[in-house]
Amino acid sequence: MFRQLQVASKLKMRAVIRFLWEKRCNCTEIYRQLHEVYGEDAMSRQAIAKWCNMFENERTDIDDAMREGKPSTATNSEIAARVNESILANRRVAVDEVTNKLDISHGIVNKITVKLLDSVKFVLNPTAGTQHIGY
Repeated sequence: MFRQLQVASKLKMRAVIRFLWEKRCNCTEIYRQLHEVYGEDAMSRQAIAKWCNMFENERTDIDDAMREGKPSTATNSEIAARVNESILANRRVAVDEVTNKLDISHGIVNKITVKLLDSVKFVLNPTAGTQHIGY
């Protein structure tokens, strides 16, 4: 039996998939081997099949491809501080106002207020159709 590794990055697993694919292993065999080594942290069968398909279609790199559209905004201390300032300036500020002012998504505002700032009170104003943040 093999020793199971605790943590594996996506990049490392993609490298293993690429290596095993080059050795002509099929997706099922790659899945079995990844699960022997990484256990529940291994990629799903669907993800492995997707990568095998991409390698078969002559993809050579294992990095994430650049995507079109608005780039995702990382939740960092600077953005959290800006959200906190907006809330402290007006404790009944609408979530839409914060998202528009800072050009971030509702999900990021929710994540910051709930997880980082420990503010869990959201008040829905049904007549105005807005959601407000409060302490």
